[in-house]
Amino acid sequence: MVDSWTPPQRGNCTYTVHLEHLFEVVLPPAHPDLEPMTVAELLDTGDLKADPLTEADRKRGGTGYHWSLWVGDAARGYYDDHASLQLDVGILAAPGVERVEWLDREEFVAGAPTLCVDGMTAVVANVLADPRVRV
Repeated sequence: MVDSWTPPQRGNCTYTVHLEHLFEVVLPPAHPDLEPMTVAELLDTGDLKADPLTEADRKRGGTGYHWSLWVGDAARGYYDDHASLQLDVGILAAPGVERVEWLDREEFVAGAPTLCVDGMTAVVANVLADPRVRV
């Protein structure tokens, strides 16, 4: 049976950092042909976002997942597949995140029932800001 989970509202989220604290954080590129980009600029591309899974998606994917995470093409140049910290490992290490599965190059599902949408997106932005995802 799938629970009737709904994303917590702002103020009830257990993650301590939210997007407004990260807008001006500069993401250094992992590849020399790219320019640094702020988290706000990356958000504007649509290639960094978290969406709650619908009840039907949670039922199809099994229990324990609450979020679909999109880390698209614009984000690709700000982490390295062979870095010492992989994106899924960094996301899983965040407080409130219970499980993560990397579905394909750009999409993850995460089990994080106590995070709001801004908190979940901030988790991914914080991981992208970590220098270990580039080396």
